[in-house]
Amino acid sequence: MPTIVPFHSEWITFVIIFALIMALIGLSEVLRRRLNISGEHTRQMVHVGVGLLVVTSPFIFRSAVPPAVLALIFIILNLVALQTERLKGMHSTTRTSYGTVFFPLTFLILIGLYWYTDPALLVVGMLIMTIADPAAAVIGTRTRHLRTFTLWHDTKTVQGSLTVFLVTFVIATGVFALARAIDHVTVPGILNLLIIGVCVGIVGMLGEALSRAGSDNLTLPLGSALMLDIMQSLTFREQLAVLGWILLSFLLAYMSYKLKALTRGGAAGAMLLGSIVFSIGGVYWVIPMVTFFILSSILSKIGKLRKTILAGVVAKGSNRDLLQVYANGGVALVMAIVYFYTKQDIFYFMFLGSLAAATADTWGTEIGVFAKRQPIHIVTRKPVPTGTSGGITVLGTSGLCAGAGVLTLSGILPIDYAITLLFIIIAFSGVAGAIVDSILGGTLQAQYSCPQCGKMTEKKAHCGGQSTTLISGHQWIDNDLVNLVCTATGALLVGVLYLLLF
Repeated sequence: MPTIVPFHSEWITFVIIFALIMALIGLSEVLRRRLNISGEHTRQMVHVGVGLLVVTSPFIFRSAVPPAVLALIFIILNLVALQTERLKGMHSTTRTSYGTVFFPLTFLILIGLYWYTDPALLVVGMLIMTIADPAAAVIGTRTRHLRTFTLWHDTKTVQGSLTVFLVTFVIATGVFALARAIDHVTVPGILNLLIIGVCVGIVGMLGEALSRAGSDNLTLPLGSALMLDIMQSLTFREQLAVLGWILLSFLLAYMSYKLKALTRGGAAGAMLLGSIVFSIGGVYWVIPMVTFFILSSILSKIGKLRKTILAGVVAKGSNRDLLQVYANGGVALVMAIVYFYTKQDIFYFMFLGSLAAATADTWGTEIGVFAKRQPIHIVTRKPVPTGTSGGITVLGTSGLCAGAGVLTLSGILPIDYAITLLFIIIAFSGVAGAIVDSILGGTLQAQYSCPQCGKMTEKKAHCGGQSTTLISGHQWIDNDLVNLVCTATGALLVGVLYLLLF
């Protein structure tokens, strides 16, 4: 990308950009205090102004160091300002938001990923964040007859989400094509650009819709840049295949929602997760993920009647919400993204390890509820009520091992060497991850007691909303965190064993 260095030292440019940003923040404070302009409007002004300034970085800096330092300074400055309730012209909103911290953090991540390899993706990602989010806010507040929805925590509008899609589509096609022309690189054809725009727009829209507390300043630009990076090097036929994988993700998520295997937020989260993973890896990555979600959902439905009896004990039922989806599939998503940037096979095996652990844990739980014998605690070896975290049975343990084995089998199709050893490594790691889940669930996970009925439960409220009392574990360690540790253990153990044995 052409660079015009305005001064003999890039640090002079750095100081000027820093001063301009501070001046913009100062202006927002003046407008808020003296002209009574709402904090929401001044925040959007700062958001757009700073975004347009930093988008110019690849054109005025050769080195990544000054813009990276700029990002680090404002990560710290904005975090301090939030904690001390300063600079409300930039931070004041009607809801809790860390968007001003996520903004420079995203800039820093994009610098690390693309500054020296493809700065056009940095420009597109930052520009999408700069324009799409404020445009959605404007449409969402000024349009009559708004249709609202909530996928996680924050309430969104259909009109705002469509705005995010359209803005992302335009930038991912028009600005990207212009950047390629400036770089004297072949500009993709019209049909290619249209497919790219649709795919990037869908991922960006989902990333924004699923955000909470300003996290769309991370999910929207990073998801859009990643999807654009995936799409740009593909042939037209391969791009059509990616669009097909996104549609498959939608169909699977929609069916899961209709079958009540996923909540609405869980379905949207699964679609975003599937869209990225399927687009990165293709059919060989699709099969293990589909195997996990479909078979685990079927088992959940088979055991639904039995688990209805346990509804007062376990924290969540068979309808997986957004947090559950990412507690089970988030590590797999990270492994897929790391694989995309490194092309190292080890991350595919770690991807399988995380899913093997999630499958083992799910199958152990779903099959274990049918055990006729009372479970025993995995640590104390004492009998515990059915459904108690850390309780194990012979039937449940058999299901746990079967789940890890089936998932591993579904993922070894593309492996052309040492299949037997890799199968053992991945399946063993999946089982180990599920065992770690049981140990943590029975020791550190929060357990409560209902003062009204006396039952032990994972729920913070019981008997019609009655607050429960923490009797063991730590309040911040819930089932979702334990599941995340389970999948991370499966992935990390695969990585360690692979490095030791290969």
